[in-house]
Amino acid sequence: MSEAFMFSPSPSRWSLIGQRSKPLWRALLRREAHPSVQFFKYAACGIAAATLHNGVMGTLSLTLFPAGKGMTMNGELISESLRAYHLVLNNAIAWPFGTALAYWLNTLLVFTPGKHSKTVEIALFWIISAIGFFPGGFVVHWLAQGLGLPSTVAQLGFVLTSVAVNFLSRKFIIFKS
Repeated sequence: MSEAFMFSPSPSRWSLIGQRSKPLWRALLRREAHPSVQFFKYAACGIAAATLHNGVMGTLSLTLFPAGKGMTMNGELISESLRAYHLVLNNAIAWPFGTALAYWLNTLLVFTPGKHSKTVEIALFWIISAIGFFPGGFVVHWLAQGLGLPSTVAQLGFVLTSVAVNFLSRKFIIFKS
């Protein structure tokens, strides 16, 4: 087996040591990890949650609430304002799915629960997720209607705005650091 590198506690706090892939895999599954490994795991969980969120949003955008440039509804081209509205609506419908998956994965792989009671922890997680959602909803609407950008580009603005808020809030407010 080839050597892989992982972070490991040492007298100097964290250092790189050679390890086989099996211990590396175990280290990735532990909550206690170097901050860079923790952020990598957080990003992987975020990608999974964003994939679910954007999958639901995309499905809605292609079916029930058309949100693509040049799409039609009842045989007529949708307006830019309706397209922007549908983008926000589809994101609002998709948001609980991605947030629920993010909570489950974050508590399983990234952060240590127990700073607050389970009820307070879940409430804070959803509140902070909402704090990231509402500016994201504003940005997706502005990019779609205000700047006339394609829906996929506008959606990227939604994702980046949400990520900007969530990691530090979850790390320092919700969970044990």
